[in-house]
Amino acid sequence: MQFNYYFLRFLTQELTGHLVGKSLVNCFSQNKDELVLRFEDDGSFFLIKVNLDGEKSLLSFPEEFARAKRNSVDLFSELNHQIVHSIRQFKNERCFAIQFDHFDLLFKLHGRRANLILFKEGNYHSMFKTEMEQDQHLQLDHLDREIDQSSEALIESNFNLKKIYPTFDKTILSYLEESGFLDNDTEEEKQRLLDDTLRELKKPKFYLVENSFLPKISLLPPKDLEYVTEFESAILISNAFAKAFFTNYQFNKEKESELRKIEKEIKKANSYIQNTQNKIDEILSRRGFDEIANILMANLHEKVLPGQESIELLDFYQNKPITIKLKPNLNLQQNAEVLYRKSKNQGIELDKAEQNLNKKKDLLESLEMDLENVKSISEFKDLKQRLKTQNNQDKQMPPKAPFLSCEISGYTVWVGKNAKNNDLLTQKYARKDDLWLHAKDVSGSHTVIRNSSNQMIPKDVIEKAAELAAYYSKRKTDTLCPVIFTPKKYVRKPKGSLPGQVIVDREEVILVKPSQEALNSNQST
Repeated sequence: MQFNYYFLRFLTQELTGHLVGKSLVNCFSQNKDELVLRFEDDGSFFLIKVNLDGEKSLLSFPEEFARAKRNSVDLFSELNHQIVHSIRQFKNERCFAIQFDHFDLLFKLHGRRANLILFKEGNYHSMFKTEMEQDQHLQLDHLDREIDQSSEALIESNFNLKKIYPTFDKTILSYLEESGFLDNDTEEEKQRLLDDTLRELKKPKFYLVENSFLPKISLLPPKDLEYVTEFESAILISNAFAKAFFTNYQFNKEKESELRKIEKEIKKANSYIQNTQNKIDEILSRRGFDEIANILMANLHEKVLPGQESIELLDFYQNKPITIKLKPNLNLQQNAEVLYRKSKNQGIELDKAEQNLNKKKDLLESLEMDLENVKSISEFKDLKQRLKTQNNQDKQMPPKAPFLSCEISGYTVWVGKNAKNNDLLTQKYARKDDLWLHAKDVSGSHTVIRNSSNQMIPKDVIEKAAELAAYYSKRKTDTLCPVIFTPKKYVRKPKGSLPGQVIVDREEVILVKPSQEALNSNQST
């Protein structure tokens, strides 16, 4: 309610006593939504601090304000050493002006559209928030609003308060509603309740209410006085309101934001741990590929017909028959070699998964401790120090890769977003031993599997990455899509070629179903 018309009437009366006869020494800003005005005469000074960032737009009047040596800009320099002649409060309007010889500095206090506008000889001259271009068309002499608020006008409007009293804000309307204004059918009783409310609004008593997340000022006595402080000065309650806002509301808001951020990271870590543990359990529950390969190698004497897709042999590990699927175009020894390779890849995949699981568990423990630390913070200065430290750490961290990114079994996978982004990915970010993938014979995203350890990348990782390459290509809707893959060192870009165009000197092909499952289930950027 600080920017309410009825409150501003009291505030401007007090400002008149403090400002008239003083000169504006300087007006400066240290951030885009805040400015400070300093007025002086021979024996005293007076400060006005204005915050106009929408959510916390407010006025305060500090006893002192230390101007920063850097990042400080002078504003409205035309007013330097100009003497204040009067304060003008506009009728039925949330505006007042500090008046000098030839200038008027208008405080247009319209909530999120609040602004300070300088007029010279009654015409627009400059303003603080320059993005509010419509404020250039304001005319000082048209700001006063003459409204017929007589009993006759009120009755004729059928007691339409929003029409007759547009200066009533939510607090005033709620006060009237709680007083029974809407429930009364008689015009006399409605008029009485309205008159009682108007009399309260004329009393120089102000109430600071702090029983909710957001503190507020009221001119009307709240029913619950437990969290209410009463003032008899508009300036004093403005300072108390600013203190309550910045030390309580802003602290609580930023603390809640920090807690939500950590809780989100904890949720992600828990989800990753669960999914990875499930994957490890699934790998461990499978029949080992090496055992099946050993069974095949022990039965190389068995005949395999051309095109045969399975064979039944004795499982000497469990002493019972086992049916083994075969690749029809390979003999038993070659099928065994395929299974041995799968076994090796499975071991690599398992080791990588367990390493990542342990790292994530350590991270989760750290996050849970961090959450408790933030919960224990009770001073705004401690919270600001934490946020400052984190901000410095974030600046020191290398920037994230500008691609679609996910993790598959511990391997980072990048997917280009467009032709130019493909070039950036392949030419600047990918290393020679990374695996490069692309949908065969159609345009699409370059896809890269990072291979910093220079190990053999498991086939299931290649398949998942190939599904992404297929999905982000012209074959997105095909049932199956051939995808080429090769170490990045075999990919080159000819001079003068179009963005995204490359030549691949050596390649293998894998057939997959287009899917973005890997990106959706474990997206990191």
